[in-house]
Amino acid sequence: MNKKNIKKERQFLPPLAELLDKLTVTQIKQAILGDKNKDFSNEMKKICHDMDIIIEKENIKLDSKIIRIIVLISQMNLHIWKNKDLMQENLENNEKYLELLKLAHQLNGIRNKMKNILLDIEGANDESQKKSNFETDNLDWDIDL
Repeated sequence: MNKKNIKKERQFLPPLAELLDKLTVTQIKQAILGDKNKDFSNEMKKICHDMDIIIEKENIKLDSKIIRIIVLISQMNLHIWKNKDLMQENLENNEKYLELLKLAHQLNGIRNKMKNILLDIEGANDESQKKSNFETDNLDWDIDL
């Protein structure tokens, strides 16, 4: 194989929505935990490589809707991260822990809605890739696209 073909081979199999989600989580890890060994940085380079291939192959055009989805997924992932920390702090407080667990479920619902929209934009035909947990159980946040 020549170098040109190697550059076009994907490193990961997931669709764009999952890669974007993984990218935001890895970026959060790098920001919060640091990246002394460049592990996060190297992983993000591989993820971006695959995202570029998908974007080019599917001719996905960046627009405000996609930017809002990216921002929402990033925000939800950071909120989920911080919520997880609070859950760990409240293991002994059953009522607070359950309240935080419900919030985690609701935040994942928003995140999964956004990922499903990205799957549609990408043109993913495999319905099994869509996330079924997209309920927010009466979370009173006005988030729309």
